[in-house]
Amino acid sequence: MQEYVIPNKPVILTDQAKDWEAMKLFTPEYFKKNFPDKTGSIKEVKYSLGQYVDMMLAATEDNPAPYPFKLDIDIKFQELKQYLQPGFEVLKLNRLKSRLLNRRIMPYASTLEIFFRGPSGWFPYLHYDLYGLYAIVTQVYGRKQFTVYHPDDVKYMYPDPEHPWMSTIEHYWKPDLNKFPLFAKATPISDVVHPGETIFVPKGYWHTAKSLEPTISIAQDLLTHYNWDVFKRDLIFYKKKNSAIKAAAIGAYLTIADSALSLKEAVRG
Repeated sequence: MQEYVIPNKPVILTDQAKDWEAMKLFTPEYFKKNFPDKTGSIKEVKYSLGQYVDMMLAATEDNPAPYPFKLDIDIKFQELKQYLQPGFEVLKLNRLKSRLLNRRIMPYASTLEIFFRGPSGWFPYLHYDLYGLYAIVTQVYGRKQFTVYHPDDVKYMYPDPEHPWMSTIEHYWKPDLNKFPLFAKATPISDVVHPGETIFVPKGYWHTAKSLEPTISIAQDLLTHYNWDVFKRDLIFYKKKNSAIKAAAIGAYLTIADSALSLKEAVRG
């Protein structure tokens, strides 16, 4: 909290998942054998996990597998939770679990997901995590190269006016700088996250990732008092599309909820 969350500083933690059973069990073959019929969708096309494992293992630079293939562990894959212990201490502070944030306040946000990806698979777009959520991503299989950009680089990211957390830069890994000249001024920070390592991506950091080989990742989202400002800003932005009055009401509610949760957290210590 003191070294990374509050200062909003990215970091790769090298041993936070060292005791997870997932580190011993989770391979593409394990999922194909034990959970072949679990299903996920990519661009409204449904794939079984067994089918997707075959695709990700056969993928190449010239013929990548479709992406992202992900499953919500809380909804579709609860049997995996036992292998992701002990949990990270910081997630005990996760406000996404609070009863004050019901579906009418915010659309559903996954807090625990598993991602599968083949080699050379780039994430489809540059983005920061919607609602300013902190991303905590653990590699359990394969290496993934992460690239992040400081929030101040937003002026170089060509945000989508309708969805400001998404960049409109096409093929950002080899961009057309005649079309997106400001992107050349952005300052990327890039490193490879290895199996067993966890990357913390702070609020507002634009980021992307590329699998260097078949990969399996566990992604967790975190909301605290320290990213409540972006959370509130993004929620109000989308609520205004439907009603300025409702957006103002939500803003007032979130201000009160922040105070209530902060008081509860202070008492709990």
